[in-house]
Amino acid sequence: MNSKYKRIFGIHLVFLLIVCIATYIDFKSNYIISGFDTFFHVERVYEIRSAFKAGSFPGWLNFMTFHHVGQAINGMYPDISLWPLVYITNKLNPIHQVIIIRSLILILTFFVSYISISKRFDKENASYVSAIYALSGMCLRSFNYELQLGTAIVLIFLFPIVFNIKDVIYSEKVDIRLILNMTLLCTVVIYSHLMSIFVLYVIVGISIVARLIWYKKIYPIINMLISSLLLTVTSLPILYRYYIISKAGIQSVYSKENVATIKFIDILSSAEWSSRTSLSIITVILLFIVISNFRVKKVNLLLPYLYGEIILIVLGTNLAPWSILQNVPLFDSIQNTGWRFIIFSGAIPFILLLVNFSEKSSRKILKILFIIAILASVNEYYSFHESAKKNLAIFSGDDNKILGAEDWVRLKSTGINSEKLTRDIIPDYAPNQINSKVFANGSTLSEDLQNRIRYNQVKINGKDVTTTREYTYEGVSFNFNNVKNTSVIELPVYGYKTLNYHVTVNGRNVPYTISNLGFIKLDNIKNLINVKIEYLYPKMYKYMIYFSTIIILILSGASIFYFRNMK
Repeated sequence: MNSKYKRIFGIHLVFLLIVCIATYIDFKSNYIISGFDTFFHVERVYEIRSAFKAGSFPGWLNFMTFHHVGQAINGMYPDISLWPLVYITNKLNPIHQVIIIRSLILILTFFVSYISISKRFDKENASYVSAIYALSGMCLRSFNYELQLGTAIVLIFLFPIVFNIKDVIYSEKVDIRLILNMTLLCTVVIYSHLMSIFVLYVIVGISIVARLIWYKKIYPIINMLISSLLLTVTSLPILYRYYIISKAGIQSVYSKENVATIKFIDILSSAEWSSRTSLSIITVILLFIVISNFRVKKVNLLLPYLYGEIILIVLGTNLAPWSILQNVPLFDSIQNTGWRFIIFSGAIPFILLLVNFSEKSSRKILKILFIIAILASVNEYYSFHESAKKNLAIFSGDDNKILGAEDWVRLKSTGINSEKLTRDIIPDYAPNQINSKVFANGSTLSEDLQNRIRYNQVKINGKDVTTTREYTYEGVSFNFNNVKNTSVIELPVYGYKTLNYHVTVNGRNVPYTISNLGFIKLDNIKNLINVKIEYLYPKMYKYMIYFSTIIILILSGASIFYFRNMK
């Protein structure tokens, strides 16, 4: 092994050691530090885990978590890219499983980035870039602070996405290889996070329209159109379940038509090492280095990537006319511009550096940044976890304290689906009949509805009745103390008009209706002992998964074939 490959091996080894040591500490602690959306994503993993353990594809409705009301979280929030990671870690306990999945995502981010960059630039420089990228920005934030699984999986492929978007936008012919690669990358995105695929298409759309207007280039549109048609086929499972559930009438996303923006100056002044809505410190440093040492001779190579970064920064801040855009369909669901656009700005500055400078000059800069990345990431991990040990309580589900939206805890496996966790009492994707006005206490549901969901209150003839509950990944059952001759039973289970439920009372099938609040309702039941509600996705969904998987494998094989031929 020559000295260059020893250095490459050393970079890889240092990165893996950092991740493995952090993983070991978390594994031994047997908890994860949880707040905000971490709870949301951990519960999604728990649902997928439960379905796989029962020998089934994950369902659309959440009965194991989110207070067992059968909310369509997993059906409306893409999760298929997460399935392989859950499946291979399913022998671990729930918290250990999340810890390992989080680490696998970071390791995959490093290696996928390295493979993509090393095809175009020096391998040693590619190693430095991949390590710095994974140990900073949103990649590090998802590993360390707040788990964002869908976005984290998209970030694994951010470098190949950037390279392929650039190639498609500047394409001069119908390019099968580009079409195949773009289809496969977009499939990963849509299998992970729906809003990210919208962001990607906005960037591509603006760019190809500009190319059409100024340079009369039609091939970018043709290549993207063919890729989009293939994407429709590969993403059928996601599109199908999204269509079926949406057709029932569901709650709008939180803050629809009220998009929060970040001031342009703030993305610089509030830069952090592991950023979310602002630019990361490493991005600011890289942009400053490139702009202050701009190589005019390389302007044609630099401009495509500069344009992309400018579009992301403009759309991610108040430079874009969001007061108008927030009234436009799809744009009205962005919620937060920094969170949607700025988080994808981290890859391009690295590419600008590699293009702008020679291999030798780039390596000198990257060596220094690599050392800074190691020190900064280790310090952030240590400081965050030491602070958590001192200030955060262990939450195992047996606690008396009710956890609200702002609370952070050290979450154990048994606390994942605890009744004390009110952070997951959310209107997202609930039937649209439910009242989701914002109340004075900051909640998006009335106190009455919160209590009904939190305590799984069954109402018989308008009065609360005590029950015991049992639930699985496919449904929930309520046990009563032999209640006789009821007129109306309203169960704390959401009913979606376009989904079919199997409802039994004392083992016998019964018809059901949906109340004006979106809950499942039964009429004229006698001698009530047990009510069981089950839902299984349509059989067509399973066949769509098989069909789309076959198409993805065919497209992957074709992409490899074209790549080898080009060599």
